Amino acid sequence: MEQKTPFKELTFSQKIQYIWDYYKLPIFLVIIGIIAVTAFIRGRLAQKNTVLSVLCVNVENSTTEDNGADIFNDFLTDNGYDLSKDEIALNKNIYVDVDKNGLDYQNMAALTAYFASNEYDICFMDDKTFDYYAKNVCFEDISKYLDKTILEKYKDRLVYVTIDGKEYPCGIRLSADDNEFVKASGLYSSCTVGVCCDSSHDAMVKKLCGYILQ
Repeated sequence: MEQKTPFKELTFSQKIQYIWDYYKLPIFLVIIGIIAVTAFIRGRLAQKNTVLSVLCVNVENSTTEDNGADIFNDFLTDNGYDLSKDEIALNKNIYVDVDKNGLDYQNMAALTAYFASNEYDICFMDDKTFDYYAKNVCFEDISKYLDKTILEKYKDRLVYVTIDGKEYPCGIRLSADDNEFVKASGLYSSCTVGVCCDSSHDAMVKKLCGYILQ
């Protein structure tokens, strides 16, 4: 019967081979664990503070090269935020067709869930989709977030909705022809902007509305 060489008498390469042969599964699991923990830590360190969340529905122009949130960079820096730590989260990947009479159920349900969860602060939509969701109590009275100068400037573009017998302005029609923000974003030729119900960032929403509508 062949007698095994004691471990301490093996050469360095033989010791490595021995350890690998007998312990490769535990070693593999440990390596996977280290990679997972490292990825988690890096993700946490890279995670930015979300100042506001903006939803863009049915954008006309969208690319996958970036998330487009850099259109808010000037606003953030003007308000003292650090772009390496803070961001405005932008979701421009939702498309719904309100003309399908319920056939676009999956996308419409997803959008309704977004509104119900109060995840977003400000929303841009094409006019028809905005009007549809405005009737479902998805938007605040936008006049609460605008100063008198801006209200006067956009008085002919206010979108009104009547809920429980009370009429109030819930959105503003915008065009890339005369609104610098919409033009710079490149997302729409025209759209409607509104403040989502139950936003918990009133002060910053007011500032961003002023920035968008200046």
